[in-house]
Amino acid sequence: MDEIIIHSLQEYINVLEKIPLDFCLSRGQSLDKKLLPTALRFDEDNKRLYSKSKVNCFLEDYKINSAIYMPQGQELKNEYEWMVHAQHFGVPTQLLDFTYSHIISLMFAVEKAFSENDMDKKAVVWFLNPKKLNEYSMNRTEIINISIFTNERMEDKEYPVVISCTKKNNRISAQNGVFVYFQHGAEALDELDIKNEILKKVVIPYKDSKKIMKNLYLLGMRFSSLYPELSSVSKDIILKNDVIEYMKEGESEDE
Repeated sequence: MDEIIIHSLQEYINVLEKIPLDFCLSRGQSLDKKLLPTALRFDEDNKRLYSKSKVNCFLEDYKINSAIYMPQGQELKNEYEWMVHAQHFGVPTQLLDFTYSHIISLMFAVEKAFSENDMDKKAVVWFLNPKKLNEYSMNRTEIINISIFTNERMEDKEYPVVISCTKKNNRISAQNGVFVYFQHGAEALDELDIKNEILKKVVIPYKDSKKIMKNLYLLGMRFSSLYPELSSVSKDIILKNDVIEYMKEGESEDE
């Protein structure tokens, strides 16, 4: 698969202008790792971190213990909606997050710009063609709304499935999020035999990530926009300081 390397926000925007419109979903990652959800990832010995039964137990435990914290009147209709909810509160699930917002994906990719010191690493933004993936997996081109199609059987499909749901979570709404559902034995998206048809990849060297984060900040991007919760306030305070210090360093170098 070809990689497009970018070094600035402008180069990223230039890439967006050339990527086909069908690649309408994206995912930013601060590390270039396999496109697999947390529940299906591997350890250093190439063994699954969690068994199928353990992943199922995670979700059942979440259902039992989260009820007291659910907003009054909020009803989750099926296993998939429960999975989406659990995903956004840190439970390992079979879901991988994507978004319609390519700028949000870039923000996720470079969010560790001021905390990562290994300049040999690289961040990535993946672009996904959901129509093509669902055509292979479901013989349908639309994204499956699991809040409506509650009886869809996706575990038996050959390929992962792109899904959406009613936005009952502030994070999903803020991040304009959708998901890819992976069967328990599914391969990573970037290892599928159809990867060249469904994926495109942009690479950001870490040495360029501070400059890109600075420009995103100047455009008004904030962590509180991505994570609408109190903990993001402190992250934005630190980000503001990091950007100011970075800009001062640049001014000093220009003198």
